[in-house]
Amino acid sequence: MTNPDPRDARIADLEARLLDAERRLQRQEEFFQMAVHDLRSPLSAIVVYAELLMNRVMGDLDNRQLEPIRTIHRNCNNLIRMAEDVLASARLRAGATVPRFAEIEVADSVRDAVRSLQGLADAKQVRIQMDPPTSPLGVRADTDYLSRAFANVLGNAIKFSPHGGEIRVSLDREESEVRIAFTDQGPGISPEKRDEVFQKFRRGDAGTVAGHGLGLSIAQFFIELHGGRILIEGVRGRGSTFLVGLPASMGPAKA
Repeated sequence: MTNPDPRDARIADLEARLLDAERRLQRQEEFFQMAVHDLRSPLSAIVVYAELLMNRVMGDLDNRQLEPIRTIHRNCNNLIRMAEDVLASARLRAGATVPRFAEIEVADSVRDAVRSLQGLADAKQVRIQMDPPTSPLGVRADTDYLSRAFANVLGNAIKFSPHGGEIRVSLDREESEVRIAFTDQGPGISPEKRDEVFQKFRRGDAGTVAGHGLGLSIAQFFIELHGGRILIEGVRGRGSTFLVGLPASMGPAKA
């Protein structure tokens, strides 16, 4: 009778651990799907009723009454977007979905993000100034995930902008990298805190600003998915610039 090979036992143990990890990831994905579904349904109902009230379908309201309804509508939409971002990143991490890369014009994705957050900016009277690029800036990207990343970066800039402030968005290309800069007039971030803002549930220096601390972490994940990078520039007390760099496409972007 031969002695069992210890390598076989180690292989069997590794296979069992891998199977357990796969089951955990599947349960995690199922949890996120259920959580997002359970969140989205009541939030969507609140959004619909808020829109009915805002459009005075259910009776006339004055501006003093409409303002908190607009806030409810805006915040519910933000929660829906956050939940969908969390689910999308979880599905990617678990390998349950894969990005669909194509040649795109990066300015189009930035404009999509600006449009999606215009209401939030208007509520704070924050002006978003997008400088049009002087030439086409093509990248190979999944439009949905890239637009989500830009929306999270821009949403963070709006959140920390002063009432009546301005956010400038500029796009250019340096050698083989397309660069998108989001510059706000917020409180800025000290150098020692800049890495922390990309960690989950961390918000840098301005801890008095409400938030869940997930947006920039998700943005970084989506940007790195495209082989890109995100970093912070600026001076504490004088605003921040979030600089996104993406590999430039060698071919022409689709119109």
